[in-house]
Amino acid sequence: MSLKNESKSEGINLERSELRYVFFSYDQESLIDDFLKLGFEKQIYQETPVTRTIYFGSVSGLERGMSLKARVYSHENVKNLWNISSDTEFQLLEIKSTLSDEEISGLENLKSINKFGLIINENPEAAGNNIFRIQKASEDGLLRDSTMKLKSRLSKKDIKAERSISKLTLDEIITVLTTKSELDERLSENVLKLLNETVRPKYRKKLVPLVVTQYERIHLIPKNEDWRKYIRITIDPGVDYFNPILEPGIKFTKSRNLKAEFMKREKFSRLEFKIDSQKLSLMKDLEFSISNLLQKYGCLATISKKWTGITEISEYYIKKQALWREPLGTQISGYFPVDITWYANGFNDYEFEDIVKKSNAFEIFSEKKPRTLVKNENYVEGYLGVPIPSLIVNIEGPEIKYLLPPKSYPVKITRGEPDFYIIEDYVKAVRSTIVASKYELDDFLHPSIEVENNNFLRSYGFLVKAVESKRIYKLTIEQKVEVKSGRAPISEFYCKMRYLGTQERLYQKNKNAIFGDLQLFYNEFAKIMQKPLALKMEINDKDIYQENSISN
Repeated sequence: MSLKNESKSEGINLERSELRYVFFSYDQESLIDDFLKLGFEKQIYQETPVTRTIYFGSVSGLERGMSLKARVYSHENVKNLWNISSDTEFQLLEIKSTLSDEEISGLENLKSINKFGLIINENPEAAGNNIFRIQKASEDGLLRDSTMKLKSRLSKKDIKAERSISKLTLDEIITVLTTKSELDERLSENVLKLLNETVRPKYRKKLVPLVVTQYERIHLIPKNEDWRKYIRITIDPGVDYFNPILEPGIKFTKSRNLKAEFMKREKFSRLEFKIDSQKLSLMKDLEFSISNLLQKYGCLATISKKWTGITEISEYYIKKQALWREPLGTQISGYFPVDITWYANGFNDYEFEDIVKKSNAFEIFSEKKPRTLVKNENYVEGYLGVPIPSLIVNIEGPEIKYLLPPKSYPVKITRGEPDFYIIEDYVKAVRSTIVASKYELDDFLHPSIEVENNNFLRSYGFLVKAVESKRIYKLTIEQKVEVKSGRAPISEFYCKMRYLGTQERLYQKNKNAIFGDLQLFYNEFAKIMQKPLALKMEINDKDIYQENSISN
């Protein structure tokens, strides 16, 4: 939903889907040339080709179904460190709330597989055997943000009378997102409703920057005026991710400044479509042509930059703990199923943290308030039976891995009680590579690979310490969605604990000690998490905010 301040009214976007793919950077110029032949024009904003985005959330992590981001358009890249002060100016503040209930559980429209299609050729031989099957599995499991969004983009001209000023400072952005102020006077009723009912109650005291991205965007604009109403295409080569560093001991809403430290650059290019799916489905020639290009260049469906960045930040945080870890050669973890409300209602850090605080065997690691860690994966999985033993082939972005199957121990399968499993995943792949082009992908994949399914994983959690053994674990609530062609997606919701290492010293290898901690984890947490979760703490926060607003 876009705002026009002159009339204080909203123009509603038509039903829109966001489709995201990755492809090999080597193929970028050829892919662009093919889009130009289809009737698109290449556009780069020469004065401000670089886009930097701050994604905001709370100290508890990123709110599902809610996106808060501020953008700067610049003429040059930040190399290693971006210093952001309270008076740093941003060209765009976007508040985006999805209206679909299904998005809350992580995936949208999976029940209608390939509904918006862009890989539509059902003949594997015509598209290239393994490549087509991998792409089709990837497309079937495509993560979609929403098919209908309430979207408000704010610039200073939307909230102040001076039309010559078009930027918001970081200080003003924090004010808009957290509290009432004179800036509210020029906002539309719908935006104020979104802020007062959804955004401010959650973020008024807990707003923090979660991740920063940077990229040089290429726009592909249709020459046909009618097409422009229904499709937008962008290419983001090699997205950079930055870790926000806040002033120690001071809340971000008070200090209102930060530093962003470079972490990682993606080794592939992103291809993103914003489409009116209903209208595009009527333009069969265009839909078919784009589908063929996706097949031609081995494009694989992927998750958003936002969720990729949050995952990178979480992994970076774990690495910064500098834990000691025995040379086990495997990742040991245990898990049991939980009631769906522990995941579907959003990660509730209050309740999950409360279980740990009441535990006799585990305690919160390191900080008074646990750091929420998020992990997102969207990958295609296949199996290779030659040579024996069978191998798992994992394809995620440009990285291809051949892995040995994990060891699994069904520890407890008892009628009337939740099942409990301990598994060991091999840390190192027996074969792996980074693929630079579609042709390299053809060469690397074994012809006997059987594409099994597409998997989507999202997990929320934090670090805990075993009181007796002093070992550090990552405790999470997770959803895994498995998609196979020709059947409805299968979702699993479970609580999992993974062994990470120790803080004080290097221990001798002792798997039984780790197994013992995992058994304690099951004994203390499993029965509690079979019951539906009531979100009383979130309701109280909102009530408090509304009471304060009335009194003020």
